[in-house]
This record gives sequence, structure tokens and C-alpha cells, in this order.
Amino acid sequence: MKLELLDFIELENYPSGSVIEFYDDNIYIVGDDSRNLLVMNKKWSKPTLINLFDTAEKKTPKTAKSELETMTLLSIDKKLHLLIVGSGASDKKNKALLLNLKTKAKTWLDLSVFYNRIKATGIPELNIEGIAEVYDYLVLVNRGNAANPANHLIITKSDFWKNQEKATLQTIVIDFEAGAAASNIGITGLTYSDKHEDLFITIVTEEKPDANGHTKIGKSYLGVIENLYRKIGREKGKLKINQLIDLPAADKQFKGYEIETVCIQSEKDHSLKLQLVGNNKTGKTFLFKIWLGW
Repeated sequence: MKLELLDFIELENYPSGSVIEFYDDNIYIVGDDSRNLLVMNKKWSKPTLINLFDTAEKKTPKTAKSELETMTLLSIDKKLHLLIVGSGASDKKNKALLLNLKTKAKTWLDLSVFYNRIKATGIPELNIEGIAEVYDYLVLVNRGNAANPANHLIITKSDFWKNQEKATLQTIVIDFEAGAAASNIGITGLTYSDKHEDLFITIVTEEKPDANGHTKIGKSYLGVIENLYRKIGREKGKLKINQLIDLPAADKQFKGYEIETVCIQSEKDHSLKLQLVGNNKTGKTFLFKIWLGW
């Protein structure tokens, strides 16, 4: 695969964006420390904010945070929604928000039952950092860490929250045999291409603190799992990454940034335009636009 960086920007006045999605020439960005969803066009102009909490009946404190980690587009009763989910890392993050993109109506969901089922499969610590719709499935990713290094895909139905006790649930370990530069690797986000049937994942290495307790910025990668839909239900235990791109090696602009996640802007037969959101541990939000071809 060939990668070309098309554009880069630092977003002013929107801190710690960690989630990105694209629809109808607009990008949607949110971070777990924010209380608003940022909406901009694909050229990163004309920004607007959607408050994730307040309704006509209820106001929330200005200090409230979304505690939401990742999102995907879903069609519910033929109406397009954003499903924005929490990481499950604590009880207050066992939640999700359904946002109707037309009416801006908000529905909060408690995912505790489903998240506890995931833990019962043998995943001791939840840190859900990615979600994508794959036809009639939802694919989530649980990020590994130094104590629990395995990264898992979690596969369920696209309406799992309606019956959390009985919704289908499959967990698969991601195999990094394709070769990354460090053993401590965390998947930070994902998106799915219907056209190419490939899952694109963002990956960051976990660096050890130095003698002063400071942690260096990890190296970021873009990975591809090919033909994912055909593998659901067939693969047992592990799923290999077919391609792995070292982002700083592909373009020096990526050096010093940890990529949080990725979304697809457009697709052609042999290429895609992707948008990625990243940080450099200063609390600021950075966007990258790339062309990926083969």
C-alpha cells in the first residue's frame, strides 16, 4: 500500500478529540473529556457544536464530561444515528449515546449487562476504543495494555443493547504476527470499508516511563484486516493483521503524535481517503487527511 499525507491541522478550542466519524461531507469529533460533539465539513471549516447532555427538560453542570470513547453510524428504524459508546473502564463509562442526526434527539443507554458479559469471556479489563458496523454486525475492539497485552475484537449484532443478556457475542484475539516494532501494542480505533470489505485499525505502541516517570509518545501504525465479514464466525481464537503501515516512516508529520482512530471520507476501486485524529499529550486535537492506494 502507498500512503500520501494530504493535509494536517491543529484544532483550536476543541481539546482532546479522540473519536471521528464521517457522513454526508461532514466529520464528527468527540472526546471523553468533552461535553459537545464537534461537526465540520470535510475541509475542516464551518464548525458547529452539538451539546451531548442538555435537553429542553434537563440541564447538566458545565463540568460534565461525555466519558464516551468511540462511535459509528447506524440506521435505526430507517433513521440515521451516531452510536457513541463508553470504554467500560469504570462503571460511569458503561454507557452509550444514540444521537439522531436529523432531529438531534439523544437517548442514553446503560451497557453494564453487556460489558459484564464481555468480562465473563475472560477479558479481565475493559477498554473499548473502537466500534464499526460491518453489515448486520457491530465490531468493537478492546485495547490491550502492559498488564493484559491481548487486543480483542468483540463481535455482536447491531442492536445488541435491546437484549444485552442474549445478544450474540464472539471475542477474537488480534494477532500481530505481521510485525510491529514493540511488544506492548494497543489498538486505538477502527473503521470498516463496505466497498473493500476491509477493517482499518489504528495502533499505538505503549512506551515505558523513563527514570523521571515521563512517558514518551508511542509510535502509531495503520493496520488492515482483509475480508473481515467473511471471517466472522469462521475464525476461532485469533485473527491476523494482513498489512501494517508504520505511519512516521510513511510521513514524518506523524512523528510525535499518537493516532486515536480513523474514518473513511471516500473510496475508489484501488484507493481511499481517510481522516485520522491524534494527540501529542498536550490536550490538543490534531487531524490528518491521507490517501491510501494499492
